[in-house]
Amino acid sequence: MVSDSTKLSIEERKRTKRHRIRQLDKLMSFIGVKFKNKSLLSRALTHRSYVNESGFQTRDNERLEYLGDSVLALVVNEYLYSSFEDYKEGNLAKIKSAVVSEATLAKAALRIDLGHYILMGKGEEQCGGRDRPSILANTLEAIIGSIYLDSGLKESRKFILNLLKRDIERIDSLTYLRDPKTTLQEYVQKKYKERPVYEVVEERGPDHSKEFIVRLVINGSEILRGEGTSKRKAEMDAAMETLRKIETGELLI
Repeated sequence: MVSDSTKLSIEERKRTKRHRIRQLDKLMSFIGVKFKNKSLLSRALTHRSYVNESGFQTRDNERLEYLGDSVLALVVNEYLYSSFEDYKEGNLAKIKSAVVSEATLAKAALRIDLGHYILMGKGEEQCGGRDRPSILANTLEAIIGSIYLDSGLKESRKFILNLLKRDIERIDSLTYLRDPKTTLQEYVQKKYKERPVYEVVEERGPDHSKEFIVRLVINGSEILRGEGTSKRKAEMDAAMETLRKIETGELLI
């Protein structure tokens, strides 16, 4: 005989499953991709913290992220090669690096509200995980990996370019985005005869998944803070955001 508590648990799981299917359908409609195997999309949206806390037999998205990273690089390189025929290899590499950076991918993920759909542990969510650039960027790469497995390279290319073509053109038109730290250093040295200073103010997370927070100091004053999965990425994030704010007039230094 099945107990009332067991019946309730079964019903809760059914409701959770129905809700998840509605979420996946909504995301597919928004991004214009129809999955034949929705479980691939669901796995792409599963952060390891959810696996650790949920107790369900499920897998996280890290292998899909690994695959998606390679597919993304191929599609972006292919597009740059065919669209910028007069550019030398060095310039193409700088644009590609900026396009596939954590900062650019995280902003693209925000445009499709990707954080809303990620399954993550309560602890990670309470620490701001749904808006964390590293989680957003990694999940977007996992989505790309899942599209590749479900529908192949053609559909992956379509999704990537629909999402990132505007960023490619923007980065090409704004030279500083290709190498933000060098550009900011040149700007600050010319104005203040000194270099910008980056200081690590926080490290969080386990050794295999660190998050670094750095503060950017110019002429003795803290300008803003950047974050990333390495010290270098956090510094790049801070430099890029500073240059963006200078260009738009939000920041005067």
